[in-house]
Amino acid sequence: MFLRSADKHGREAEHNLDLRIRKTRRAIRSGLIKACQAKPYAHVSVTDICSASMVSRTTFYDHYTDKDALLAEVVSFLLEEIAPALEGLWFGEGRDARAIARHLADVYARNGQALTTLLAIRVGGDGDLHEQLYRTCCSVFTDWARGRVDDEVLPLAADVYASVVLTFIRRSATKPLTDKELAAIDRARELFIAGFGAAPVGQ
Repeated sequence: MFLRSADKHGREAEHNLDLRIRKTRRAIRSGLIKACQAKPYAHVSVTDICSASMVSRTTFYDHYTDKDALLAEVVSFLLEEIAPALEGLWFGEGRDARAIARHLADVYARNGQALTTLLAIRVGGDGDLHEQLYRTCCSVFTDWARGRVDDEVLPLAADVYASVVLTFIRRSATKPLTDKELAAIDRARELFIAGFGAAPVGQ
């Protein structure tokens, strides 16, 4: 697992780096995930990451200031991968739970171990994938819902949306959702929009 991206910007950013640098950074990112699978992040040391990555401490510090900077980069990398799913689970033309599930399946195929591992790391800030996903979901929903949802209930609606999306991501990371589960999510979408007084999707 090397945390490969299918995102255009992610590909271009890595392409602009020397091949040896790209391979080294991928190895270090992968080493972080391996180290975090062996012990809690709080107890993971740079030495642990270097051992899992098969690089020296000098090489590690050539690329990252500390393990938190590395974690933040990995989280940012995965956010780019997941972003399309965050924008369309409950709104957007032609979007439904099955479409999002297919997108997430592609993400899991490339970075499943990293996603599952990082969702369990709760450190706050830029290195907390769960927190960053939550904030992104709230922001995406608020941008869409402004003018559609009453301002008084908008923060609550954004919180509900973010919570459901995170549940969707966590559940589908462990096993594919069934047709009944996907249908239930789409039904919840309809009830959600009606319950918070949003205008119909597409308006």
